[in-house]
Amino acid sequence: MAASEGMQMLTKEEIGRIEAACGELALERVFVLSLAAAHRTLPVYQAYSEAHAELEGYGLVHDGLVGAWRVLRARPGASAIELAPRLEAAIRSAESDLESINTVDEFGLAQALTVESISAATLALRAYLEESRSDAFNAVIGALEVDSVWAEGEAERPGAEGDVSWDRLMTHYGQQVRDIALLSGADESDEKLLFRDVAMRAEREGMPFLVRMRELVSTTTP
Repeated sequence: MAASEGMQMLTKEEIGRIEAACGELALERVFVLSLAAAHRTLPVYQAYSEAHAELEGYGLVHDGLVGAWRVLRARPGASAIELAPRLEAAIRSAESDLESINTVDEFGLAQALTVESISAATLALRAYLEESRSDAFNAVIGALEVDSVWAEGEAERPGAEGDVSWDRLMTHYGQQVRDIALLSGADESDEKLLFRDVAMRAEREGMPFLVRMRELVSTTTP
């Protein structure tokens, strides 16, 4: 597994903590960690899609994440076999959106953030589909990359001082470390309840991403 070059502001030990968790936790718990990370930053994709009706993947990706959560929590009617083709369709649609975004005439901060959000989500879905620990790790790091790109982008905006603030990145990293600690310590008898709590918390922690991304899109979209 290899971390993105853009994550150099995290120490080797900090990245290693995530990598160790993705290598050592039970596979289902690794999926939970990566799904939570991707779900937390998914609102970036949502807000961008709200302003660009030609993009069609967000709804499928969101539903795919929710479907994976339901299977992992053993919810009534949830079927891994039935979910698989839906996840494959979601990944294809998201990758099509990525191609569209990467070819826009003016590629700015909003586009860069959306690319990272989509990438984290598709990696998390692929990790679940293919039982890939490396994709799960890359999804978790990819979600942190959203904060990294945002911090660097804000520092480069007109009127900014040029200093990069990593506060939001470190807050997000702290949320991931908290999830790792919870997933590492929970008894199997409490596992499904824990998965529910992690999912709900990640969705709640995604709201600041949605608010900030909507503000950014409103100032950059004609």
